Amino acid sequence: MTLPSQSSHSANPADSEILLRQQLVASFHDERVHAAFEKIFAGIPSNLRNAKPAGQTFTLWRLLVHLRLCVVDFLDACRIPGYVEPPVPEGFWPDENAAADDAAWEEDLAGYHAAMREFEALLLDPSTDLFSPIPDSDGRTILRQALGCLDHNAYHLGQALLLRRLLGIWSD
Repeated sequence: MTLPSQSSHSANPADSEILLRQQLVASFHDERVHAAFEKIFAGIPSNLRNAKPAGQTFTLWRLLVHLRLCVVDFLDACRIPGYVEPPVPEGFWPDENAAADDAAWEEDLAGYHAAMREFEALLLDPSTDLFSPIPDSDGRTILRQALGCLDHNAYHLGQALLLRRLLGIWSD
């Protein structure tokens, strides 16, 4: 994804808000900051998706499910007044001994991408109020949810990249 040009910024607050929305969405894909989700989760041999390298508590599939569930959580917190988060950890992680077959892997990849498209569409929608507290929340805003999702994704993408390195399936 190409980042919007800084030269497109003007003193007009509406233009500044459009630029903010574009920058938020672009940040989810900015490979100058961290490896992209698409690259980290591409080309993983099916026999290594459930592999747990020595000393690690996660598999690539468990991280994928966690990322998917958390994007849905960030999104639902924006869309559903009075949203109540699932219990931790069971609402955000598959069982540590669970494993995915090819169908589950593809379903979780598709689910992650669908949730991110919905979240990005919400952020880019000019009718979305990024700054006012979400109704019946603890004062969170959609902007805060977006920044939290960005930070959370980056953290776990780093873990997934580390797992790929430990499994010998990552080249810089």
